[in-house]
Amino acid sequence: MVKNKKPGKGFTLLELILVLTILAGTGFMLVIKLPLKVHSQSLTLTSAQLLTELRDTRQAAMSENTWYKVKFYYGPGYYQIMRQGVRVKQIDLEEGIVFANSPPDLIFNARGIPDVGLTVLLKNAEGEIKKVIVAPVSGRIREE
Repeated sequence: MVKNKKPGKGFTLLELILVLTILAGTGFMLVIKLPLKVHSQSLTLTSAQLLTELRDTRQAAMSENTWYKVKFYYGPGYYQIMRQGVRVKQIDLEEGIVFANSPPDLIFNARGIPDVGLTVLLKNAEGEIKKVIVAPVSGRIREE
């Protein structure tokens, strides 16, 4: 008796080449688009972190009934939070993020009122800019 051979359950060479071509094209598109998103997300993250740190510092000054100072270091790219002149925390900017301006030091008094109004400009490698603004009288801290 002769048995009939069933066709193989594998894939043809043409099908494999087609799938690999589609995967390579998709991977290429991701490699091109992904770095742009990373820089933008890094800028958003750094801006949100600065916003949170400033709000927390203002709140700490009011709750502890003392003054706090935020000192910005333009060149190295970090800022420090000080309680009555003693450093409490140092925060480095994310990689690829720099200060686009040289913001002055910011002091919150015991009532949470800043001594000056300021705008901190953060810039990423693509040139996108985020602003963190501290209102001079009310002490309102917001992002643009």
